[in-house]
Amino acid sequence: MESKYCGNCGAELIEGAVYCSSCGATKEKQVNYQRRSMGIFDYYKDALSKYATFTGRASVKDYLYFILGNMIIGFVGGIVLVILSIILGVVTQNPYLAAIIYLLVTIGYGLYILIPNFALMVRRLHDQGKSGAWLFMSLVPIIGPIVVLVLLFLQGNPDANQYGEPCE
Repeated sequence: MESKYCGNCGAELIEGAVYCSSCGATKEKQVNYQRRSMGIFDYYKDALSKYATFTGRASVKDYLYFILGNMIIGFVGGIVLVILSIILGVVTQNPYLAAIIYLLVTIGYGLYILIPNFALMVRRLHDQGKSGAWLFMSLVPIIGPIVVLVLLFLQGNPDANQYGEPCE
């Protein structure tokens, strides 16, 4: 039996569904196709495509690969940025200019990735039937961030909940 997947985001659809539980696409955008295997950066791009989508659910795999992709981009981008900053510092003979550019690019990327990260964390909590308000638990000193981190890596509910159908 061939499964039905959303033509917009690739999420598996429930038989008879009018809207995709993941991205909300209408039935006209839904198509049958064989789901291709996704790599790390496919999950990363998928999370970015849902930039500020705080509805629906996300699997542990979605979250883990997004974090891994972000770490790879940060590491490789950081190395490239340091090299370019050193070259710029040598060429202009102004080490402060290189440091300022490095800081601006780093802070800019951090701010850019902040909203998709929070959106993905909220969708992870939705996968377990919890409200996104649980993220405020991370404001509790010492124990709060640990609790939130554990919640983000727990398996979600295998059944549908108020936030949608289960992921993969």
